[in-house]
Amino acid sequence: MSNIATHRIRVGACECLIVKDGTAGNPNLDEFMQPVPPELADYEMFMEGGLMLIDDADRRILLDAGNGPNRGPRTHAAEAAFAAADITPASVDIILLTHGDPDHIGGLLSADGALVYPNARFILHQDLWEAWHAPPEAGLYFPSQAAAVRRLVELLRDRLVDTGSLVDTECEVSPGIRAIPALGHRVGHTAYLIESSGQRLLHIGDAAFDPVFLQHTGIPNVRDTSPEQARDTRRMLVERAIAEEAAVVGSHFRLPGVGKLTRRGEDRYTWIPVASN
Repeated sequence: MSNIATHRIRVGACECLIVKDGTAGNPNLDEFMQPVPPELADYEMFMEGGLMLIDDADRRILLDAGNGPNRGPRTHAAEAAFAAADITPASVDIILLTHGDPDHIGGLLSADGALVYPNARFILHQDLWEAWHAPPEAGLYFPSQAAAVRRLVELLRDRLVDTGSLVDTECEVSPGIRAIPALGHRVGHTAYLIESSGQRLLHIGDAAFDPVFLQHTGIPNVRDTSPEQARDTRRMLVERAIAEEAAVVGSHFRLPGVGKLTRRGEDRYTWIPVASN
């Protein structure tokens, strides 16, 4: 099917399916990175949203939910990828949210406003949950999301309050999965570290739109809500990935979307992509 773009990677006993869920774009780097280093003057940035499914013997975990049926057009669609792999929404046990932008939570709701994943436990940052209770004029989410946010609050209230689903510090949210506050991009932005059989994969969400932001951690992304805080977060995530020998995946990276990092100098790193399938 032409509207499917995926990559599979194993992390110990976990099989991870990386799914593209949007339309790829090639924006100019200077729309995000300022100043652009001279050696990146001709760099072709890639940007397409996505999500990740994690399977092991006991559970199925969805990391972010993509655009969903209310946003489009999409060259690649998570729904088509899941159907091709015989993955049903009812089979998802846990949903991890990195943040609340439309391309990350749009897929939580069906076209008629029902919860797509009826059996899932949700994990998200306390600040994001509180932001969803704010009026649109507070600027904590896109105004176009207002109706969807109100509906999510209504549907998720009983699932989140007093269930351990809201995090504000680093913690294990399920065996082998740690939530890591990674603030700066959007309110409550959270990264997740998956560990199994001594192997690690760090999902950084939108802490970097493209691996180039991990290679030049000292330069802010002007599209982040708090650019300097987000820059410091990228430094932290990169250093942690190197120290823990973790592979890294970002929501918007070009498939296969996974790589390792090595240090080159102060705020300078090398991105080494994994082999594509």
